[in-house]
Amino acid sequence: MRLEQSRIAVTGAASGIGQALLRELAHYPVQIVAADIDGRRLADSAAAIPSAGDAKVTTFTGDMAIPEDVDALFDFAVDTMGGIDLFFANAGFGYFEQIEQADWGHIASIYRTNVFAPIYAAEKMRELHPSSDYRVVITGSVMGRLALSNYTLYASTKAALDRFAEGYRLEMGDHGQLTMVYPLAVRTDFFRVAGDPVIPWPSQPAAEVARAVVQGIKNDKETIYTSWILPLMLLTLRLLPFTGRLYQRLDGPVVRRWLARPRPDLEATEPSA
Repeated sequence: MRLEQSRIAVTGAASGIGQALLRELAHYPVQIVAADIDGRRLADSAAAIPSAGDAKVTTFTGDMAIPEDVDALFDFAVDTMGGIDLFFANAGFGYFEQIEQADWGHIASIYRTNVFAPIYAAEKMRELHPSSDYRVVITGSVMGRLALSNYTLYASTKAALDRFAEGYRLEMGDHGQLTMVYPLAVRTDFFRVAGDPVIPWPSQPAAEVARAVVQGIKNDKETIYTSWILPLMLLTLRLLPFTGRLYQRLDGPVVRRWLARPRPDLEATEPSA
């Protein structure tokens, strides 16, 4: 896909991968609507974007877990840019917890943001482009393929997106594309906000993820692995299933406490979300 002159929407743009995507996309002459629930942090994120590529960035504050806000984002983007060619469904969050009691509202809160919002956005993009080209990019997770303890709900949301993408591609015809992105654990505030004191290993910085995503889009990739480690890991899991169970066991409390010790490589990395 040619990025130049594209009209782009990015959700979850105030921090983490979304913020890094804004910085990477700013190298191109594009129009961007950057959306996030945190308006103040979003404004700071947009203000910090370099203007090397003559990108024009407009901000939109809204909660992607609310369908009316997603509708408003689309209306705003169409009014501001004349349409959307490329939609990054990046907003999402995780819980680090053990399931101890039934809580419908708790389940619904993560599914509204992580599952309903990107699926709804993909449907709206198809509605917006009945006969013209478009692309939807959804931030997935390797946890959709291999769940870790205390991330049960989060992993289930990412697995749901995998199956949606598979079916959606069969229906969308030849004028639209859906791309799934699979990053390693990203060294941002995601894990702190989720309540996890440890960033799972292996991990990578958000800027590295953003570069891989943009390059993958330019190369028309349906699946983007942001590190060579991931396809190797998934192949190993498929050929040697016991390695997944071993990793899950090693990810238990004892090893996680060991990994929580001070580590220079992580301390030197400023978290971005």
